Amino acid sequence: MLTLEQQAASVEEAPEIFWPIPGGWGKMGHTHIRLAASEDVLTGALRTVWKLRIDMNAKTSRKSPMWRSAAE
Repeated sequence: MLTLEQQAASVEEAPEIFWPIPGGWGKMGHTHIRLAASEDVLTGALRTVWKLRIDMNAKTSRKSPMWRSAAE
């Protein structure tokens, strides 16, 4: 999932490769990518969303697990 700014820039730059998913998902940054794009474009897009996911996970990581073992 891209930020809305990244999604808009990608769609504007290469509308034949990137387009928003219709409806609410697309309004949250979910974006289709045509796999026939060049390897460089695919690699760049995947690295961008991977980095965003890593950053989001770091912000929301929990200090304690949601479950407890039977021994506790």
